[in-house]
Amino acid sequence: MVSATLVESLRLWLPEVILGLGAMGVVLCGALTHRRAAAAMLTAVVLFASAVLLVNAQATPPAEGFFGMIRLDPLAHVFRWLAWGVVALVVLMAWCASDVSPKWFGEYLGLLMVVGVGLMLMAEAQHLLMAYLAIELVSLTSYLLVALTRDARSSEAGLKYLLFGALSSGIMLFGMSLLFGVTGELAFPAIREALERLPSSQMRLCATAVGLVSVGLAFKISMVPFHLWTPDVYEGAPVPVTAMLSVGPKAAGFALWIRVIQMVEPVWGAIAPAVWWLTVVTMTVGNLAALSQTNVKRLLAYSTIGQVGYLLIGLSVRTAAGIEAILVYLAAYLFMNLGAFACVVAVVTDSGSESVDAFRGLARRAPVLALCCAVFLLSLAGLPPLFGFIGKFLLFGAAIQSQAVWLAVAGVVNSAIALYYYVNIIRQMYLLSPQQARPLRPAAAVQVALGVCGVATVVFGVFPSGVFAWIQGVI
Repeated sequence: MVSATLVESLRLWLPEVILGLGAMGVVLCGALTHRRAAAAMLTAVVLFASAVLLVNAQATPPAEGFFGMIRLDPLAHVFRWLAWGVVALVVLMAWCASDVSPKWFGEYLGLLMVVGVGLMLMAEAQHLLMAYLAIELVSLTSYLLVALTRDARSSEAGLKYLLFGALSSGIMLFGMSLLFGVTGELAFPAIREALERLPSSQMRLCATAVGLVSVGLAFKISMVPFHLWTPDVYEGAPVPVTAMLSVGPKAAGFALWIRVIQMVEPVWGAIAPAVWWLTVVTMTVGNLAALSQTNVKRLLAYSTIGQVGYLLIGLSVRTAAGIEAILVYLAAYLFMNLGAFACVVAVVTDSGSESVDAFRGLARRAPVLALCCAVFLLSLAGLPPLFGFIGKFLLFGAAIQSQAVWLAVAGVVNSAIALYYYVNIIRQMYLLSPQQARPLRPAAAVQVALGVCGVATVVFGVFPSGVFAWIQGVI
């Protein structure tokens, strides 16, 4: 009976199994052959196989696996694809990034795929232990990726990330233990049923437990005041790793938080006001801090914090429209933010500088690259007719429908603030003279990443119906 259940669970979880086994194979390939091409080819095969399995998995009805510890439903399928997309695009960036050492290339690719497994597991978890294991799987592999370069800057970034991560993990685990102590349950559906039966005298303790659990998730998505690690870690990590951190853990963190809110609905109202205010504070702190940044990775780090604030609007209103808006905006964020980082990879590889000034005159040296960069930045700012505008429109519309107009107003004001520092980079590219005259030709892998992200950002902005059909029915 037990073995049959495990076999069925592994069948449902086959895309993740392939990614995990492929990760081990890629690490061994890199360690034994020391050939980047061999590791990259094996990675491509594994990603293709997992994509085929993900397509097949979408046709199966919702099911539970591993004795009810994970749930594979439409919500999980959406985030499985987002996680796969993050890994695939970051692998393309890593192929030609100057700050990814050829010596550790196989390890980089293997760890990226392990992160992908963890991200998928975070979106599927419906059990406190599985949720904690998924978060730690993503966290531990992320620490390694940040510090794998082994220079002073990346080592410092990895240590900061580890210390902040350990603190938030301990707080979250304490909250989980309180929640288990009060309800006597670990599975999300059972916890919800127990909370509905609890006397009002214990609700305050439950609200405290939920707040502590939320700390770990807030750290993962860089929500204020748990964002302090973000700029330093983003600056110290290799650019492809920074790109992965800016999208993957954020998307999976929101997926898990959606499930947690559904689980603790009876007591969520006690901490909801704090989330509302922190939503505004998060977007404001991120955008205001980005105004003064001269390092493009730190600028995009604070931009990420601001973007998290917009996404929190959908979480704050707690409606089906808000959740659907989160999913659409995360799909947009995947393409526009990773596209922006692909541009950073090209510029940093060419100039060796991470300064915003390195973008000076880019339109003369690489017109197509500059155009792509401008498209991604304007989409991040939320200008029509790009994909980012569709996501923000839905988020702000969900806030207005829920009578939280002030959240929508805060989002619009912050979008105007963000437009300044995004346009400043565009000004550098188009209005200033280049520091060197020779043309800039991005590597073929970066060109592929730019093409995929650029086409998706424009096409889904003009014709979003395909994304709406994909998201429809998830909630």
